[in-house]
Amino acid sequence: MTSLPQSANNSTSTNASPPRAAARLPFNWRFFSGLLITFFVFATIFLVLFVIVNAAQNLPSNQSALSANLLHLLRMSSIQAGLSVFFSLIVGAFAAVALYRLRFKGKGLALALLSAGLVLPTIIVAFGLLAVWGRAGWLREGAKALFDFDLNFSIFGLVGILMAHTLLNGSFAARLFYDRLASTPATKLKLGRSLNLSPMARFRYIEWPALKPAIPGLAATIFLMCFTSFALVLLLGGGPANATFEVAIFEAVRLDFDLNRAALLAATQLLFCLIIIVPAANWNTKSMMIGEASMQNLWPAIGREKWMLLGLLLLIAAFYLTPLFAIIQKAISPALIPYLGQEKFLRALQASLTIASVSASLTLVLATLLATARGELKRAEKLGTARWPRLFRMILGAPIFAYMAMPAMVLGLGFFLITRHLALPTEAVGIWVLILANALLALPLASAALTPSYEKLANRYGKLSMSLNMTGWQRFRHIEWPLSRREAGYVFALGFTFSLGDVGVIALFGTDEFSTLPWLMYRALGSYRSNDAALIAGILLALVIFSFWALPHLFRIKRRA
Repeated sequence: MTSLPQSANNSTSTNASPPRAAARLPFNWRFFSGLLITFFVFATIFLVLFVIVNAAQNLPSNQSALSANLLHLLRMSSIQAGLSVFFSLIVGAFAAVALYRLRFKGKGLALALLSAGLVLPTIIVAFGLLAVWGRAGWLREGAKALFDFDLNFSIFGLVGILMAHTLLNGSFAARLFYDRLASTPATKLKLGRSLNLSPMARFRYIEWPALKPAIPGLAATIFLMCFTSFALVLLLGGGPANATFEVAIFEAVRLDFDLNRAALLAATQLLFCLIIIVPAANWNTKSMMIGEASMQNLWPAIGREKWMLLGLLLLIAAFYLTPLFAIIQKAISPALIPYLGQEKFLRALQASLTIASVSASLTLVLATLLATARGELKRAEKLGTARWPRLFRMILGAPIFAYMAMPAMVLGLGFFLITRHLALPTEAVGIWVLILANALLALPLASAALTPSYEKLANRYGKLSMSLNMTGWQRFRHIEWPLSRREAGYVFALGFTFSLGDVGVIALFGTDEFSTLPWLMYRALGSYRSNDAALIAGILLALVIFSFWALPHLFRIKRRA
């Protein structure tokens, strides 16, 4: 056993040649599977891109009006995305610092809610904000009942879009910022405490250096998510003045059926997104990872600082939770119970659960294959036998940026054009398109969550597994899977909830016969059936929260041999 690592470093040893040859071939089925997944993802993207560009070549006759519309969409989308980034980072930083400095019961629940904010369906967030800030919302009704005052405030327009984006992305930023703060070395905290640093000095010299590396990548990610926003802008935008490219593509396909204009809009959006993605790809992606929350607090706030931070945290929590409570309040109504037995609701529920389950399973399989390939490359690097590690690491990490390069509406449009070109029935292929599209859209987040654990396992157990002559399947069964079950459960829950709340792809394939819960909710809102929409929103919210909590726990259950 001991001769094996010695021979790995001795190129002249004849006994070393068989194990060295085996170690020198990271190109086994585990490694090739990751390369095949990467090829499949980008082949799909290039196919969609080719179809869109080919359709965009047939330009409409009124090109001047279209050019003005493109400039307007670029200007307004950039303005609202830039402002959303600013407010999301500010709210996220304040919330993270307050959570990190405070010590209280329920802190783990607060962090779990921040993590769940990443997968909340956007259509639910929009409905919740309408239930609180809308014309018949809590605030307006409360002001009229308590103070006989008519709160003249409209949530529609840029203000509503910024509020919704800040709610969603602010929680994401807060969760990521908290992880950066929790990774601060204990020696630095003890030194700062011994020097009796003021709260501002503590932020300047200890907390800001921890937050700063994550800001560029986080800002680019939030900007692209807001720039390609669909459901929030569709419901809260208030008209064409605040439309994004996603909304314009939807209107071109569903309302005008102008596929050429939709393709040109999609191509323009892709080009602009690539301008952001290319420099973002060179930033440190490790600063963008969300790990298991640490409850350790070596320097809790005391005195006036503690109460100020607590008040700030309660204010942020009220902004974050009141829309969710409003949804629950509107959904709990005995009069809505008969709606649960309607055939269209049951069909939509069945379709949503089926698509989410299959899509989440596909996401987990694809993410696991990518992670095992990265782990295989890491093991070869550990043994000093990897060939072109930087090149292959970049290739295997490329799918992380696939979602940014191909937003939901653009991917859906590409599949829609392919379906029409092949003369396939939309309803028959719609469910398979949704499964594949949702899996591809969730893959970047899933890969980013699963890959680090496989690389750590390869770094820790690579030489041991080789000395025991364990095959790829044996390593996966006895080492990798048991030690990565928690991350796998998180990935499955992420893919399930992500697919469950998607309203981007289904917007192009949804019909009266084929619908999901988010699409059924959107149609109810469009028909002014707010009670039905409230019930669907409540069910969606319950499914998302329960799934995000329960599914990871199922993966942690160990089966007896």
